[in-house]
Amino acid sequence: MWAQTCQDFEVVLVDNGSRDGSIELLRERYTGWLDRAEPPRLRLVELARNEGFSGGNLAGLSAADPASRYIATFNNDAWANPTWLAALLEAIESRADWAAVAGPMLFASAPEKIASAGIEVRRDGLALDRASGEPLSGEQQPVEIFGPCAGAALYRRSALDEVGFFDPAFFAYLEDADLAWRLRLAGWRSLYVPTALVWHEYSGTGGQGSPFKNFQLGRNRWWVILKNWPLALLWRHGLSILFYDLAASIYTLGKGQPHAVQGRLAALEPRHLGRLWRQRRKIQAGRVATLAELERWLARPAGPFDTLHARRVVEKLAHRPVAAKL
Repeated sequence: MWAQTCQDFEVVLVDNGSRDGSIELLRERYTGWLDRAEPPRLRLVELARNEGFSGGNLAGLSAADPASRYIATFNNDAWANPTWLAALLEAIESRADWAAVAGPMLFASAPEKIASAGIEVRRDGLALDRASGEPLSGEQQPVEIFGPCAGAALYRRSALDEVGFFDPAFFAYLEDADLAWRLRLAGWRSLYVPTALVWHEYSGTGGQGSPFKNFQLGRNRWWVILKNWPLALLWRHGLSILFYDLAASIYTLGKGQPHAVQGRLAALEPRHLGRLWRQRRKIQAGRVATLAELERWLARPAGPFDTLHARRVVEKLAHRPVAAKL
């Protein structure tokens, strides 16, 4: 991060309860950067236990300079082009009513392939990495997206103050889709900036296809839907949402992988429903986006074979040996 051409920033590094000597290594290697008076500087937040991606970022936000106008989220398994931050700042500062900007996250194992170009939402309730597996040579100009992937994104702090940051209950995965929905419902917009490059060891922490990740995705998918989808959209696309869940559950159970189904069931446990209802009432009461505007973002669901093919492409790229850092 220190190699950025833009140097007016601070790094808030959250240690999520690690026990592998990370803190000691950090203090030894970056002693000169810790708590410097002038930027760029490094601020360390040590958590007693692992609070997940959501909780860790919330702790980072609490520790960040309250005068900061922008908040960048950045994964521990990613690295950025030196002009990454400058490109995002230039884009968001010229658009006062835009909440977030992000560039392409590229597979570290396949630097010419996109892992995520923002979030795509579909009528079957899926929130997916947009353009995943496609070549970087596609889009050349900035384009509006539903929301950014939080693995490497820049948010306007006033937008976060309005709708809130990540939901700590999510722990990991789809917390950025939940935030993207809340921002979009409140009338904020997001932008994809193709020159802001990041390379990402895809699921380097959670593990692509792991029981942990599958459980989190199955549970958090339903929380995103229940909190954020207006009733009219649920009524219009409810059958598509249920059909996808039924088909996906049959497929994963048939492969002896029950974790995504367990996650779906966990999402509807009575202990969560009161919280979800309170969150939903608040979110929907603040909605300014029209149903027509939201409907335009809902892409047509892919067929089962296309969905499986796309998943296998991502898994193949994710499991390739990681190329050298560029």
